[in-house]
Amino acid sequence: MNLFVLFLFCVIFHNVISLMPMPKAIQKGEQVVKIENKCSLRYQATEDQYPDFILELLEHFHTLMTPKQCNFKQSFGFSNDLGVMKVFMQIESFEQLYGVETTNQESYRLDIDNELNVYIQVNNHWGLVRALNTLNQLSEKGEIHDLPLTIEDEPTYSYRGILIDSARHFLSVQLIERTIDSLVMNSMNTVHWHITDDESFPLLLTEYPGITHSTKYSENSYYTINDTTRIVEYASKRGVQIIPSFDSPGHSMSWGMTKELADIMMMCGSTIKQYGVLDPTLEKTYQVLESILKDFYQMFKKVKFVNFAGDEVSKTCWDQRPEIKVFMQNNNINDYFELQSYYRRRQKQLWKDVIKAEQDIIYLYRKEDNLPLDKEDIIHWWGDTDQLPFVADKPNRIILMDYFPLFIDAGFGNAFGNPYSVYHTWKEIYKWTPSLPEGSLNTIIGGEVPLWGETNNQNTHFNKLYMRTSVIAETLWNPKVKETEKFASFVKRLIQMEDRMTKQGFPVTPVTHGYCRKNTELCFPVLSEEEQKEQIQTE
Repeated sequence: MNLFVLFLFCVIFHNVISLMPMPKAIQKGEQVVKIENKCSLRYQATEDQYPDFILELLEHFHTLMTPKQCNFKQSFGFSNDLGVMKVFMQIESFEQLYGVETTNQESYRLDIDNELNVYIQVNNHWGLVRALNTLNQLSEKGEIHDLPLTIEDEPTYSYRGILIDSARHFLSVQLIERTIDSLVMNSMNTVHWHITDDESFPLLLTEYPGITHSTKYSENSYYTINDTTRIVEYASKRGVQIIPSFDSPGHSMSWGMTKELADIMMMCGSTIKQYGVLDPTLEKTYQVLESILKDFYQMFKKVKFVNFAGDEVSKTCWDQRPEIKVFMQNNNINDYFELQSYYRRRQKQLWKDVIKAEQDIIYLYRKEDNLPLDKEDIIHWWGDTDQLPFVADKPNRIILMDYFPLFIDAGFGNAFGNPYSVYHTWKEIYKWTPSLPEGSLNTIIGGEVPLWGETNNQNTHFNKLYMRTSVIAETLWNPKVKETEKFASFVKRLIQMEDRMTKQGFPVTPVTHGYCRKNTELCFPVLSEEEQKEQIQTE
């Protein structure tokens, strides 16, 4: 049976299978088998067959799928017991991955027969994470339906992420690890970690620790190399990549908050001086930048990508220093646009030629940020959706982070208590599907939900992320399902995902109230008013 037929098979029976994200291809039977044994998970192998990082992954899912009293070490070894899920795993590669670049790297095949024999075929441990997450959802009610069951699955996009912001409010290592666990439940695979900004620089630097200590919010609110290494390793073992980000030459007030470095930064803003821009004409700026980049590389040397942002540079801020104009004249730099390009070239030269870093660079990009790009650079689009034609002529990979509707910090006001945009609901996010203008030279590798931190801290973190992130998680995994699935069926699955996350202790925002949970078809017959009018006319 080919993949397309299997997909149709999946859609026809979506009222029974309530997975999220919905797999692309499902072939199934009619039998229901109860999981009799509480310690229901047995790996048909021995511990010494797997490296430690895979054992840690298996233990994570064992904790999710069995009661606390069940011993993980006793889950290894062959068993003929009835009512026990016996898991056979075929893993092509035992290399520990810290990122993926193709969707095939996360593909998996999952077969379950009538005796609860579970056969998993994957390329690596990232695919294993996705397969075990699906198995967890299938078995969560103590029985598995539609046996025998075969699922063949692969994401549509290789980059499926969120942005977290530790510069505006410090986020503990434990909270970031918990965030990674929440992504695993939703088959998301990327944390874009916006670490530094104007307000603070919570990475402990080797040569310039004053940058960190002069801007930290409390005694221990910064990250050491041990912290960053721990987070990167934790994420890798769960099939999630960390993409660290620090912004310059704008968003850099924190760099110059010590007397030692005050000269490399200019303060901007009209009444509240809280924005900073580096002086790109000073050699001292690049001495500091080189040192920071060396620390940054040591902290994140295993990651696959880095994000250097480069957005919202206040050009008028450079007007403060006449010396900048003189430098531009002496170096044939015609305007501030070219001056920022000069800074970016030198930053990349330090990263690639001096430090010898191999990670590709991602830059935040919108209509106003129309700077030159090299072919290997990745565009991180954060502009309005209708302005995407402005980058259509660039043959670069692109990550979509459309301002509307993906900015989930919108609608909560800004740091000064003033209104900021409008709240983007889960339904508005559901309507969004990745797309590029006709004839575009870009290649979409995925999308991202940003949770900027001006009004977000550990108390609001998961509430703002979910359930809206769950919606985009499915769109990035399997956007095709929206073309055939009834809207009420999707909402039912989203409500079940809410229950799943609540059970695991995540304080998420409810999808709807209790009445509509029980009467989903009545409350959510169609997605939009236009569809409802068409339905009435048809009837």
